[in-house]
Amino acid sequence: MMTKSIISCGVYLPYLRIKREEYQSALGRCSAGMREKTVLDIDEDVITMAVEASRDALAGIDVSRVGVVTVASTGFPYQEKAQAGTLVEALGLEKNVLTAQHSNSTMSGTEALLAALSLLDQTEQPYALVVVSDAPVSGPDVDLEHGFGAAACAFVLAKDEPGLVFEGVYAQSGEAMGLRYRLPGETDIRDIGVKTFATLDYNETVKGAVTGLANKLGRNMTDYRHVVLHQADAKSATALAKKMGCTDEQIKEGVVYPYTGDTGACSSLLGLCRVLESACAGDCILISSHGSGSGSQALSFCLETPVLKSVAFEAVLGYKRYISYIQYLKQKRSI
Repeated sequence: MMTKSIISCGVYLPYLRIKREEYQSALGRCSAGMREKTVLDIDEDVITMAVEASRDALAGIDVSRVGVVTVASTGFPYQEKAQAGTLVEALGLEKNVLTAQHSNSTMSGTEALLAALSLLDQTEQPYALVVVSDAPVSGPDVDLEHGFGAAACAFVLAKDEPGLVFEGVYAQSGEAMGLRYRLPGETDIRDIGVKTFATLDYNETVKGAVTGLANKLGRNMTDYRHVVLHQADAKSATALAKKMGCTDEQIKEGVVYPYTGDTGACSSLLGLCRVLESACAGDCILISSHGSGSGSQALSFCLETPVLKSVAFEAVLGYKRYISYIQYLKQKRSI
C-alpha cells in the first residue's frame, strides 16, 4: 500500500508584531491572552504570505514534479477567483497541476491537507504542495480582534518517501449557531460573545474527533509524543488536552498562540511546524483543527525521518519589529 508523507515544511510570519501591553496601555485592557501577535504590513495579505511560506517549503524540491496544489484561508482577497493560479505563477510550477481551494472555516487548513493526500492518487507526479495562509479580521472595537494574528505555513507531500507519515483521520461535525461567522459581503468576523457556549462547542467537537481517531487506530493519548490542538485563545487547547489525559510535555512544543495570536486556519498546522523542530524518529504526532459552526478534524502522523526545513521556526519567530497601537491601527487602515 502506498504511503504518503510530509517531507518538507515552510513558515512565514509577518515581521511586524504588537505586544499585549500596547492594547492595555491604549485601551486599558486586552481581551486576548497572547504575549504578542503578528501583524500584516501594509503590502502583505494572505496570498503574499502563502507565496513566502511555499518558497520556504519548496527549497531543495524539484518544482516540476509538483502535481497538486491545495490552498486554504478564511480571508482570500477575492471572493470568487481561482487563487491557486497565483501561486502556480509565482512559484514557477507546471500549469497542468491539480488544484483545490478551501475557505469559509478555520477547519479549511486540514481540509486542504486531506484534499492533497487524496489528489496525489490522481497525478503521476510524486509531490503535492499544501499552503495554508490566514489573517482573521474584525473591527478594532470588537474584543475578538485583540487576539487576531497572521501567518502562513506550507507542506510538501510525497508518495512513498520517508518523512512524517500520514496514518489516519477522524472527524466530528454538528450545528452550533452564532459562533465566529461572517455574512455575505462582510470582511469582519462576528460572534455572539458567549464564551461558555464557545468553549463547550470546542470541547465537544475536538474531543469527539481526537478520541475517535485514537480509538480508530487502537491508540491511547499517551502513545502520542506531541498533541497539537486548534488555538483560538490562550487557554482552551491546553485545558482540553489535559482533560483528555495529555501531559505538559505532550502539549508545550505545539503551543504557538502566545507568540502569534489566533492565526485562524493556520493554527494547529503552525503548531505542527513548530513541533517538527524537536520531534524524533518514531514519534507519533496528533493534530486537530476546529471550525466554528461547527466541526473538527483530527489527523495522526508518525515521524520516520526528519522533515526538511530551510529556516528554523524559532528563527522566524525571532525576526520581528514591535509597533505601537497607533501604528497598528494605521496598518489596518482603521485611522
